[in-house]
Amino acid sequence: MQNYEQAVFISYAWGGEREEIVNKVDEALQSRGIKITRDKRDLGYKGSIKEFMERIGLGNCVIVVVSDKYLKSPNCMFELVEIAENKQFHDRIFPIVLADADIYDPVKRIGYVKYWEDKRAELAEAMKTLDPANLQGIRDDMDMYDRIRDKISGLTSTLKDMNTLTPEMHQDANFIHLYDAIEKRMKKNPSGDTGVTEEEAGRVNAAPKPSDSVTANNGSTAVGNIQVGGNLTGNIVIGNNNSINDNKK
Repeated sequence: MQNYEQAVFISYAWGGEREEIVNKVDEALQSRGIKITRDKRDLGYKGSIKEFMERIGLGNCVIVVVSDKYLKSPNCMFELVEIAENKQFHDRIFPIVLADADIYDPVKRIGYVKYWEDKRAELAEAMKTLDPANLQGIRDDMDMYDRIRDKISGLTSTLKDMNTLTPEMHQDANFIHLYDAIEKRMKKNPSGDTGVTEEEAGRVNAAPKPSDSVTANNGSTAVGNIQVGGNLTGNIVIGNNNSINDNKK
């Protein structure tokens, strides 16, 4: 059972065409009443970048603008990996794939895996030149490179299998397909939803409830659901649904 951040986030690499389409998405969705939470506007001066990225990882709805720069950015890929590891990846992401993101050719996808293997090897080699006591924080970067390298092949394969439409199709429709998909997701999993399915709720409701009845016999005393019983022979029993056996060996 997972509680997700109910804001609608957008994950993207800064600059160029990437930022232009993000601005258009932001404007189109806000004009329809959906507020987008994005780093440049909502992180704030001196805000924790890592904490903001972790919030994105828990987002119920995350628009992901995938570009070549995105797939080679430690921060962007950290966000994507966080989303994936918090489950329901397919349901929670709303991708827009730009033309320079080579995720449809398996050879090019291998290139992204190789890119992160090389980044990790480069960092590992550099770490050897320092005393281990002076690597505070650097090991965290190494762990992040490991996570990205291990996940990127599966993540790009999932993205390439989704009908994400082209950026031009989204813009020509003023992002109505994106809006409809997000609205559907928000209605399906609204704020305050604990994530419990109807089937799970039925199992909980069907579970046997402890009895509130209190009984006492043979001169016994019952407190709540605990019975303390006895009989004329001096036998005493403490517990629920217990009986006294007068037979002795």
